[in-house]
Amino acid sequence: MPGANRATQVFNFYESTIASADFSAGATSFSVASTPTVDGTNGITSATTGNADTWIYLVIDPDSTSNREIVVVKTHTSGSTAFSDVERDYDGRQEAAGAAADTGVSHGIGTTVRMAVLAEHILDQNERVAANIESLSTAITDFETDGAAAIADLETDFDNLETSLTNTVNTALAAKPSLGLVIALT
Repeated sequence: MPGANRATQVFNFYESTIASADFSAGATSFSVASTPTVDGTNGITSATTGNADTWIYLVIDPDSTSNREIVVVKTHTSGSTAFSDVERDYDGRQEAAGAAADTGVSHGIGTTVRMAVLAEHILDQNERVAANIESLSTAITDFETDGAAAIADLETDFDNLETSLTNTVNTALAAKPSLGLVIALT
């Protein structure tokens, strides 16, 4: 299970069952009895094949040591009970047990489907953090490399501005007649 720099969806307490038809080995779509929600009412964000940050990891038959299967759902419309473009046997557990590569195993109607936090969620987040740290390190290095010149340019700009303002004020003061006020006391 390689980590990826993506933010896949995580939502609490989702569990349902396969509905309407078996999810056979090699199939890439299935339906469930209830739609996943973020709060018990509102549907989760739609999953889009081209946007890995919206994908969903689900565990099918999570309580079975022989049929447990991690899948990645890449297409799902918010509020829907249908999942499609499903990547099967994500962790390779079923293939290691003898199933054909990437086909998973058959799951019948009524089989439990659960959103469970998986090692892949943590790996994905670690990759995101590592990418952000690398980006920050690059920015710091760039600043250290080019920052001194940028600061020197700013200092020159401020010096030029100060000189210009001083000259403008001095010129204005020199060109104006002065007024005096005389107060006579008797």
